[in-house]
Amino acid sequence: MEEKSTSIWKSSLTYGAYMALISIAISVIIWAGGLIESMGIFGSAIIGLLSFVITFLLLLFFTKAYRNKELNGIISFKQAFQFAMLVVIFSVLITTIYNYIFHTLIDPEYMKNLMAVLQQKTMNYMEKVGAPEAQIEKTLEKFSEIPTIWKTLRQGIVTGLIAGAVISLIVAAIVKKKEEDIVPE
Repeated sequence: MEEKSTSIWKSSLTYGAYMALISIAISVIIWAGGLIESMGIFGSAIIGLLSFVITFLLLLFFTKAYRNKELNGIISFKQAFQFAMLVVIFSVLITTIYNYIFHTLIDPEYMKNLMAVLQQKTMNYMEKVGAPEAQIEKTLEKFSEIPTIWKTLRQGIVTGLIAGAVISLIVAAIVKKKEEDIVPE
């Protein structure tokens, strides 16, 4: 029993680090390529959806690997959920550290520049569809407040953990396998 307890921590930390590194690599590609700036608000929604799908697929793969390598192909819903959530928690912690470094050392002006670009793209879009001037002004006011680093990090943590919990529940339901579910060869 102790061996399995240790392996869940070691395995979830390892897979959490892998997930964080993949997430960081995607973030660097998005930043270096200026994808959000070029795609605008709709693009950021698409990127968010793709991130959700990638997280789901990684957690599914990692949880199956844990089940098959560490638990001889048998895992309860509870074990699968615990493992997946630990992977999410470790990944969120690592990416939060990266985001802090990014926003304080690598590109401290990123949020300010991003908000300016999104504000301009939103205004252009709203003018194009013929939105009333009052509605445009009201919408653009939302871009005037640039989120602080702490607000950005807090939002990333909360969003990551909530989305991670939802994905972990789905993954646990898919990956769970009882001994009687295993077909003898």
